[in-house]
Amino acid sequence: MAAARRPRGRLPRRVYVVRRLLVVTLALAVVLGLVQLVRSLGPDDAPAEQAATSSARTRTVPQAQPTYGPVPVQGLTRKQRKQAVLAAPSGECRPDEISVLPVVDKAEAGGRISIRLDLQGTQPACTFEVSSETVVVKVATEDGQRFWSTQDCGKGVPTSDVVVRSAQPTSVQVNWSGRASDTECTDEPAWALPGFYEVYAAAAGSSPTNVSFEVTKPSVRYVTETPSPTPSPTASGTPSRKPAAKPQPSPEPSVSPSP
Repeated sequence: MAAARRPRGRLPRRVYVVRRLLVVTLALAVVLGLVQLVRSLGPDDAPAEQAATSSARTRTVPQAQPTYGPVPVQGLTRKQRKQAVLAAPSGECRPDEISVLPVVDKAEAGGRISIRLDLQGTQPACTFEVSSETVVVKVATEDGQRFWSTQDCGKGVPTSDVVVRSAQPTSVQVNWSGRASDTECTDEPAWALPGFYEVYAAAAGSSPTNVSFEVTKPSVRYVTETPSPTPSPTASGTPSRKPAAKPQPSPEPSVSPSP
């Protein structure tokens, strides 16, 4: 019996469509399988990437917070410091915009003591009138007892107009007599004895700042003189000098006469 022959010629169109669908389906299956294989190989990396992406989306750029009060010089760049120093005053300072820091470099009992006041403000630059009405300075003993104050001795604060800046302090001097003060600011109260004291300073209407300092014993200078020898005076008032001995002539040898 003869074998059946395959028909020759073009096949029906649906056969080609079915074949194409099978090829596309097979390709999709391969792609999906590769994707599943990649996911199975790195399960720990996906959460980390998702967390990084989430944190990057939720991360916010920190905004600069406004700075209140005096700005230290070391906190500024060179350009900002130069601009702050050269800034022209824009008006008058309010007392509550100024901080006052007292400094006592040297204090000896029995004499005047200079108190330096370093003024800084919140504005870049403004003018301020320093006087006994706008600045208060008080010296207290170690146990907190009031000893001296510019409210009693207002002349200790020289009146002057200064420029106060936020970038660097402006210094003024307050003169303390070294004595305790009374209501009339007389010279009768006692001197400050050696020991530790507290000095308070503030602009009128502001919170005071205080530092401790020591009043030391007064320094004593000793002068030593070296005596120089002087000739002893005579009765006539002139130094006496002994005459030098004159040389005596030697005796000539005597010759006896011959017999």
